[in-house]
Amino acid sequence: MILTIIAFALSSGLYASYAASAPNGPSGGSWQGMAFGFVGTMLMVFAGLLAGRKKLPRLPIGTARFWLRAHIWLGLLSVPMILFHAGFRWGGVLEQLLLIVFAVVTVSGIAGVVFQQYLPRVMKDATGREAMFEQLPSVCGALRTTADEQVVAVCGSLFPPVDDSRQEHESLRQFYVEIVRPFLSSTIEKQSPLLNVSRATAVFAQMQRVVPASSRVALTRLSSICDERRELVRLASLHKWLHYWLFFHVPLSMSLLVLAVAHIIASVYY
Repeated sequence: MILTIIAFALSSGLYASYAASAPNGPSGGSWQGMAFGFVGTMLMVFAGLLAGRKKLPRLPIGTARFWLRAHIWLGLLSVPMILFHAGFRWGGVLEQLLLIVFAVVTVSGIAGVVFQQYLPRVMKDATGREAMFEQLPSVCGALRTTADEQVVAVCGSLFPPVDDSRQEHESLRQFYVEIVRPFLSSTIEKQSPLLNVSRATAVFAQMQRVVPASSRVALTRLSSICDERRELVRLASLHKWLHYWLFFHVPLSMSLLVLAVAHIIASVYY
């Protein structure tokens, strides 16, 4: 980050001097403009190498963390370089398309960084530990085990009672087996009344009036466990959006490099 800031400050000073001394203003066709364009293009190419690095994780060339940080900061540094190259002008149709795609890639990249930083923190809040998305099924299993223990402690079993000693808790057991336990599985039916916070609150409030007083503590704990499960549902949704972002950002980044090559060829031959 510090090197990026220093490079930005130096390049800004060079551009200011160049722009002030150019008779017709800054131009991408001047040697200074081409120098900024070359540096900006190389930075974009290096940022694009992150995808190749991910496919070769055992390659002993820096850590994954190093490559990700380089992708972020050098990608950001390419923004002023390209703007300095263009002299803050739109240019022709190809240049306009290139700048638009470049802007979209930059904004989507920043959004992706924010999202990737936000998701692990939300997961930690929901699970109480640093958990990866791949661990969510095991976290759901742990929640269901805890819930099973709460119900068994009151009802004696998850199966229908064979005697009258536990009959008073049958409403709790039946509610748990039919409504709550399926909700705690790794896959949830969209029709589950516990998926929506308002509906879940109403369902548990109704059950509080139905079950005996000796079952209400367990019912309250089940409600808390369902709250945690809903958080995990939200995490799964966020993780899905992260994948959607990758399907958007990566192809667009490749398109940007193709447009950059087309721009270079057009500049040389036309």
